[in-house]
Amino acid sequence: MRIQIPFSKTPIFSSNPSKIRLTNSVNVLKQFLEAAEGRVLVLTGAGISTDSGIPDYRGPNGTYTTNKTYRPIFYHEFIQHHRFRQRYWARSYFGFPTIAKALPNSAHYALTTLQNQNLISKIITQNVDGLHHNSGSRNILELHGTLHEVKCLQCGYTRKRTDFQSRLAKLNTAWATYSRAFERDGLTPRVNPDGDVEPPKDTSYDLFIYPSCDSCKTGIYKPSVVFFGENIHPRVKQSADEMIEECSALLIVGSSLATYSAFRLVKAAKEMGKPVGIVNLRSTRGDDLADFKIEERCSDLFRRMLNEDEKGDGGHASK
Repeated sequence: MRIQIPFSKTPIFSSNPSKIRLTNSVNVLKQFLEAAEGRVLVLTGAGISTDSGIPDYRGPNGTYTTNKTYRPIFYHEFIQHHRFRQRYWARSYFGFPTIAKALPNSAHYALTTLQNQNLISKIITQNVDGLHHNSGSRNILELHGTLHEVKCLQCGYTRKRTDFQSRLAKLNTAWATYSRAFERDGLTPRVNPDGDVEPPKDTSYDLFIYPSCDSCKTGIYKPSVVFFGENIHPRVKQSADEMIEECSALLIVGSSLATYSAFRLVKAAKEMGKPVGIVNLRSTRGDDLADFKIEERCSDLFRRMLNEDEKGDGGHASK
């Protein structure tokens, strides 16, 4: 399955989804989780990480919203052209520290708590930031990979991205000095969900150096993420399909479902007759497939839900 960019602003989104009143949202979510008897599969997107300081793609402050000309790198460009690799690694060199320093927010920790309470079973995330792992969640499938490691395309050797970051700094002392000056002055470049940043327009990448593989000495390192135009590994696709088959219900959290790799999972769950719930502030591609939709910030909803649990509050849910 190849990842493609949905170029329209709101691709194939429903304009009139069934919504839950905020006063009822906690009760609706509780009933949804309890009815599945611990076999809820959660599918998360960039919206769950915005409160961790990582912007999403299509929200009010998202990458595609604030920069109409933004275009991510394509797989074939990275593979075939040295200059595209220079550009990618230079921009990623600036962006990765923000990803590395990001901390899980209340929504990430809430999913961990719900796992510990046996209310949800597994998590499929489209995010590459690693925050679900950092929050202590388990049974996580990273659909689009992770930014926290790099892999040689020739021999398959992998190394931690933090080690690779140090190597880039040693090879590019001028860039490292520039980066430290940013940090010293309290400046933070705008980081995209994939760890890419947008430096000044006149920035040249011609002198940026990236290393060859430490093992085979000739191979090219690539971040262990799925680029646009690249196929998801068959094992990952199969694991996602199996998780859909095994679950009793599917909950989407913080995703517009714009990429087909995520949307197809919602379609599959619905075709199997499984309940589908969505928690997302804005319209999604799957609104017409959902049994209910809660338009609320992920962190706010889960925080209220866990707070009510602590207080022992009850209530009856209604649409």
